[in-house]
Order: sequence, then structure tokens, then C-alpha cells
Amino acid sequence: MSWQLVVGLTVALIPIVLAPGTSAILVAQHAATGGWRDIASVMLGTSVGLYLHASFAALGLSALVMASATALTVVKVVGAAYLVGLGVHLLVTGAKAPSTDRTDGTPGRALAQAFVGNIVNPKAALVYLTLPVQFLRPGDSVTVAAFTLATIHIVMLLPWLSLWAFVVRSTKRSQRLRSTTTVIRRTGGLLLIGLGVRSAFTG
Repeated sequence: MSWQLVVGLTVALIPIVLAPGTSAILVAQHAATGGWRDIASVMLGTSVGLYLHASFAALGLSALVMASATALTVVKVVGAAYLVGLGVHLLVTGAKAPSTDRTDGTPGRALAQAFVGNIVNPKAALVYLTLPVQFLRPGDSVTVAAFTLATIHIVMLLPWLSLWAFVVRSTKRSQRLRSTTTVIRRTGGLLLIGLGVRSAFTG
């Protein structure tokens, strides 16, 4: 593994990490309505999903999906349906006020939401299929490059999500807890619906 590979992947990941996605929206939701266990579960689900994408890329499964119009359509429809469904759920429950920092068994659900939302995203598969090869030199391993990408992605993403969670939870402690939570959940719901629609209709 060369330093050019690490530097190249790091620079390429900056806009991807900073762009709002499913994980950031889920972190905001659970930061407003749950506790750090829920937030950590979202991060864990995201990390597992990214390593699974790296595994798919290394095994060539992502290439198979991206080369097949039918398979890509199926993945897009499934991913879009999940994101839209999760967004609708947030909109419907947007007025529900959080009680305390109790998790009430939600960390497992938070982990599943983050994992599924990540793994059914065809754009994530495309990133993991195409980005590593841009920085490979003759003799470099595609497998090493794919897992290096996932590791760098996680190392960059987790501090960003932690900062985002801290900001949301600081707002949560204000006197306007109920209204802030409602805005976060409904805004997150709209963003998830938008991400789902965009995933379904963009090439």
C-alpha cells in the first residue's frame, strides 16, 4: 500500500464525508430522541456497511451489479423504497417528544437502519467499485485498496458524525426541546425522502 493511495483516497473522500447522507440524518434523529448508545449503533451499522461494500468490491460483486441494468434497477428501487419509507416514518412521528436519554431497546434498530440504509445504496457501491482503482499502481492489490478506502472512510466519518451528534444534543438540552426535535425529525424525514427519490431517478 503506497502513500499515494492513502492520500488520494483521503482527498477524494472529503466531499463524500461532508455531504449529508443517511448516516448523518439518522445520527441527528437519534441524538435528538435517544442517547449515545443509539448514536454509537448508527456509527457501527454504517461502519459494517462500508466494510461490506469493500468486500463486494473486492469480490467483484459490485462490478456485476453495476454492469447489469436489471440488477442496478432492483438495487435502486429497494434502496429508494427503504429511504422513502424511513423518511415517511420520521415525518409521521415528527411531533413525538423524546422522554429522556433512555434507549428502550432502540440501539439494535438504529444499527439495522444505518446498515440497511448504507448497504442498499447503489451510489456507495459505485464509489467503492471505481474510486480505489483511480489510485492503484501496477502490482497493487484491489482488495487492499478497497479495504483501505473503507478504513479511511470510517476514520473520517466517525468524528464528523460525533461532532454532528454533539451539536444536536446540545440543542436538545435547551428549553425548546420539543420543537427542536420535531424540526429535526421532520427535516430528516424530508431529506431521506429526497435521497431516496434522487437514488431512484439519477444515473
